[in-house]
Amino acid sequence: MDVKEPLTLADLLPRGSQQKIAERLGIKKQAVSAAIKKCKPGNAVVIEALRIARECGALDAAQDLAKLAA
Repeated sequence: MDVKEPLTLADLLPRGSQQKIAERLGIKKQAVSAAIKKCKPGNAVVIEALRIARECGALDAAQDLAKLAA
């Protein structure tokens, strides 16, 4: 059985979301990517990314999969 690494916040975002976050917040896409990798809870980028992940249902799906794996 292959053990996979846990999903990251970046994995939960639909394609193009990081660019949309960058445009909305007026920052570069590279800054968005770096903030998502650090995943600090109070960061505006992380908050926006979590909102998008919730809206598209990816966050709920990831939580359900984590429960199954536990």
